[in-house]
Amino acid sequence: MKKFFHIILLCISTYFFFPAIAQETPITISNGQNPSLSDASMEVMYEQMSNYGSNSFTSQNFETVFDSFDTQAADDFVISSPLSWTVSSVEVLGVYYNGTGPATSVNVWFHSDNNGLPGSAADSVMNVVPSGGLSTGSFIIPITPHITLQSGTYWLSVQCNMDLLTGGQWGWTEQLPNFNYSAWRNPLGGFGTQCSNWGYRVNGCQVGSGPYHDLSFRINGVTLPVELISFTARFVEGVLELNWMTTTETNNQGFEIQSSTGGEFETIAFVEGHGTTTEPQAYSFTDTNLSEGKYSYRLKQVDFDGSFTYSQVIEVEVEGPKVFALSQNYPNPFNPSTMIAFKLAVDSKVSLKVFDVLGQEVASLLNGNLAAGSHQVNFDASSLNSGVYMYRIEASGIDGTNFVDVKKMILTK
Repeated sequence: MKKFFHIILLCISTYFFFPAIAQETPITISNGQNPSLSDASMEVMYEQMSNYGSNSFTSQNFETVFDSFDTQAADDFVISSPLSWTVSSVEVLGVYYNGTGPATSVNVWFHSDNNGLPGSAADSVMNVVPSGGLSTGSFIIPITPHITLQSGTYWLSVQCNMDLLTGGQWGWTEQLPNFNYSAWRNPLGGFGTQCSNWGYRVNGCQVGSGPYHDLSFRINGVTLPVELISFTARFVEGVLELNWMTTTETNNQGFEIQSSTGGEFETIAFVEGHGTTTEPQAYSFTDTNLSEGKYSYRLKQVDFDGSFTYSQVIEVEVEGPKVFALSQNYPNPFNPSTMIAFKLAVDSKVSLKVFDVLGQEVASLLNGNLAAGSHQVNFDASSLNSGVYMYRIEASGIDGTNFVDVKKMILTK
């Protein structure tokens, strides 16, 4: 990244005055105040503040009459995949010069990367009054509402809003040394430089000379935990349905659904999370074909960095069916396969067969002993022609009960 710095000269004649502003090699000035700005209640997401230098580079928004002299400086940072950040504040080391200050407010942009230079604005906050450092030029800038950035390369640009004639200028303090270049632009060309668009300060904008120092800044974020507000289960018609909701999520990769029947918990499925969000999110999972018995479930919430937390454990008792039943196949009509479900009130010997409309057997799906409970069988009719078919169940229970039922299904190809 490349940086830039400039000097303002005010020339006054008998009849008029005008700003004669030259952009030159950065000169040594104060390096800014209080390099330890960070609020301890915040998490530092990114920082390059530990080796600040003695030069500063202008990033300025003057009043309307001097818009041609407006400038912007920017420096880049990277959010590693698959992380995302919720930015709550930005801190910069800086200093006022050529005037008394302070600034009225600042503008903050997060630009996406465009081939190694700032691109389009990913997000921004305008006219923010710093919560600290306003009198010195080293700003603590609150970001409200918080800005969420997904993984990728970004450029931070902080621009100071000041009155040229009475307030002078603000300089963003350099960071020593760094192998990347900060960027700069002067859109309306008031300094006569080559960078109406973003460019590197020295070899792109021909402003000053190397070394190509970066800028001093820190990005803070508030870690919003994955806040689980409900986790419930219900068992209906042989299907267990788990439902849960979150109010906020930060770096949430997802949830492992874990189940136990009295021993160790085992992971039976994974449901992807929503990364970082402050919007409520609803999730669900269904566990099918459960046998009679007691089941325990819990969620293991996993962050992208591998850290995790567990939910409370909920217990569900699955009761065996009280009666024999044969369900309508699903889907119906079907092509080429369908699911046939049935219930056994007691342990039984079961025969499940498929017949055509002439009563001829075309498939035998089951012929053996099964435990009481809910069961389902997949029927693949790839070898059959389109038409109407019947499926018939015969169950002989160990208690002497007998169950017979027939249902119709339609194959369409």
